[in-house]
Amino acid sequence: MNKAILNRNLRKLHLWFGIGIGLQLGLWLISGLFMTLFPIDQVRGTHLRAEISSPIVSPNLDILGPSDIVSKHALRPQSLTLKILNDQPVYIVASEEQTQVFDAKSGVVWETLNEALATQIAVSNYAGRSTETAATFFQDKAPREYGREGPVWRIDFKKPDAASFYVDATTAEVKAVRTGLWRTFDFMWGLHIMDWSNRENFNSWWIKAVASLAVFFFLTGLALVVLRLRSAFKRRRNSKSGA
Repeated sequence: MNKAILNRNLRKLHLWFGIGIGLQLGLWLISGLFMTLFPIDQVRGTHLRAEISSPIVSPNLDILGPSDIVSKHALRPQSLTLKILNDQPVYIVASEEQTQVFDAKSGVVWETLNEALATQIAVSNYAGRSTETAATFFQDKAPREYGREGPVWRIDFKKPDAASFYVDATTAEVKAVRTGLWRTFDFMWGLHIMDWSNRENFNSWWIKAVASLAVFFFLTGLALVVLRLRSAFKRRRNSKSGA
């Protein structure tokens, strides 16, 4: 193939490969820059979580013993924790299958939290300035941003300091805090790894395709450099021989 034609074709390929990866390269840079601007604790809403000291459980408290709870319900717990929840002593029992909350006085298992209690738990864990809340219950399929299955209550705090507190409807624990900054960060993360739906897949076909284009962009650019150097050396030899 004529060198001039080869050079022209390589330049065209190099241009099209550059266009192919240019947009995504820009998105990588923009998303990467954004994700470096904010401390991860701020993204996770840690500053909106109140510091709650664990209440002291009196040794004279009239409650059932852990063995009573285990034997009464034929449990095989991996862990069993006594804590005060809504001014009531409870046992949180975790097994391979599930986590349950039992009334420490009666031994009765707690049913799914109601809206009032879930809201109260979220408010007690909230350190922001908002006084308006809205509650939404998810039985099985929770929003993707929660990162877990239901049942869960989402307690939304309005502006200022808007945030969503996810309260596990089984264990009565605040499992996640989501803010507008977290959602923007999550969107940028999706752009960065080119997984726009789940934000988890590092091996999508999109990123493989762009990486492949980047390799071809490099190879065509390298070929152009080689051709230019060869031409420069040839002109230099000709000029010396002519001299």
